[in-house]
Amino acid sequence: MGDLKERCLHYCKHIANITGTTCVLLDIEAGDFSGQPFQHSCDTAQFCCTAYQTHLYGAYQAERWDGKYIYHCPRGLTFIATPILLQGAAMNYCLVTGPILMANFDDPDDLWYGDLQTLDGLESVPHMNTAQTRSFSEVIHAAACYIAGSEPAPDVDSGHHAELLQMMYEISARTPEDTPMPYPMESERQLQRLIRAGDKEGSQKLLNELLGYIYFASGADFGVIKSRVHELLVVMSRATIEGGADADEIIFLSDNYVKEIQNFTNIEALSRWLSAIVHKYISCVFDFKHIKHRDIVYKVSEYVKTNFQGKLTLDEVAEHVYLSRSHLSRILKEELGCTFTEYVNRLRIDRSKIYLMDARRSIADIAVAVGFDDQSYFTRVFKKATGVSPGKFREQRL
Repeated sequence: MGDLKERCLHYCKHIANITGTTCVLLDIEAGDFSGQPFQHSCDTAQFCCTAYQTHLYGAYQAERWDGKYIYHCPRGLTFIATPILLQGAAMNYCLVTGPILMANFDDPDDLWYGDLQTLDGLESVPHMNTAQTRSFSEVIHAAACYIAGSEPAPDVDSGHHAELLQMMYEISARTPEDTPMPYPMESERQLQRLIRAGDKEGSQKLLNELLGYIYFASGADFGVIKSRVHELLVVMSRATIEGGADADEIIFLSDNYVKEIQNFTNIEALSRWLSAIVHKYISCVFDFKHIKHRDIVYKVSEYVKTNFQGKLTLDEVAEHVYLSRSHLSRILKEELGCTFTEYVNRLRIDRSKIYLMDARRSIADIAVAVGFDDQSYFTRVFKKATGVSPGKFREQRL
């Protein structure tokens, strides 16, 4: 494990030297960074954002989406998470690269820059457009795959698994004459309480107890064991949601985990995997809500700004950010206080203000350029947003 960490840090240094971007290693087991992140914490208008929680969210999303994830912190800076994924092992390290100032055009009213004016060190942050950022993420992902591909899978959390194997040995040594073991229902309820409270150590101990019982009661039938683990996964996911985690996120993860259960062929690998799931669920209990929602808002903004010249639908944008239309509508209402259509029109009006500074462009052409098919509708929306017509706005500015 030590060699793996050193190699990760080696590549972090090269990525930072070549690009001028901060690149640090997120050590999930230690719950800290190896290296100095751009900021350890940052106060926004709504809450205090901690770097570890923000980038842990990015790491888990990257694990979920093909080993790389471009995301935005609540302040609007762009980061790239690239986990080191070893075959048959839980994620323990993730490369975190950023921040980057990402935009497709030079807009002083751009949403990306609105909450950054008071942030120290902004002058050293590199600028990239979306295509460059995606290409950058591919290069880092290639480096992460190289690191992971030449490293044997580590013995993750070996202490806990030694306890589990010892417990299974003791249970299997019981004779038929011994008193049957009742299902430890109270342990299951206590496991739920500990998950809701975010207690990783206590949750691990109770999980070992429950897995030991499942192993004994199943008669070592691995098909039965997987079915019982499936039931345990449902119990754990429900506790995670009750603890405050985002329900849609946990349901999505749980559906994927249920499919993964079928790939295991031995109890040790299955228990190791389940231990990692417990830790991941508990991390989700810590409030990712602000981070996740702001990340989605920036992704929606990026997509709309790139495509607002054409017809945009809520279904199209929701599919782009992997959410249902109702969930996306709810997030926009909570975060921005407006509907999807109102938000798209707001961005279109902001862009039209820039175009109106060019006296050579007709108002009809500007309406089409920002996605309005009808000039009169553009004028109504513009006047409602600014209090004046596009022609009057141009006259006042020029």
